[in-house]
Amino acid sequence: MSMYVLQVITGREKDICGRLRKAGIPAYCPRAVRQIRRGGRWQEQTYTLYPAYIFVQCERVVDVYYAVRREDGVLYWLGATRGTPEPLSADEEANILWLAGDGPQPVSKAVCRADGSLDFTSGPLKRLAELEALRSVFRRERRATAVLPLHGKEHKINLSFEIEQETGSSNGAGSPPEAKAADIL
Repeated sequence: MSMYVLQVITGREKDICGRLRKAGIPAYCPRAVRQIRRGGRWQEQTYTLYPAYIFVQCERVVDVYYAVRREDGVLYWLGATRGTPEPLSADEEANILWLAGDGPQPVSKAVCRADGSLDFTSGPLKRLAELEALRSVFRRERRATAVLPLHGKEHKINLSFEIEQETGSSNGAGSPPEAKAADIL
């Protein structure tokens, strides 16, 4: 089976994907849990990794073309020319199946090394680091950007991480120095 990409109305990916699955069409909408800071607290929220895109698997496009076109919110098939379906490569298909998984990708875990760099120990960022797909890491936002190909073009995806522990010496880091009686007077 080959995998194809559908462009859909942004924000309706999950609903359209569910309706296609009910119609018997294997459809995927890769999602991930992100950490967002709101009101001074970190909260987790689920986001779509490829906004406005859904991925469907089929042997022949003719078998599912009209069932897909009937769905409200499907704009067109992606390919070399607009509306002409073109299958993803085997590597791209494997990436989509891995990202779609059994639900949203979890928040990755990272450990801070002595030199200040991060080492991802679990989650999707660990695999993306091994594939050398990471482009940027924003520690303060707890977010990393990776680039994966889709029809030969690079597409950015954002994933969250949390730092498990700080390594190295932290002798009182973040705490004020001890006050002595002589310092107070």
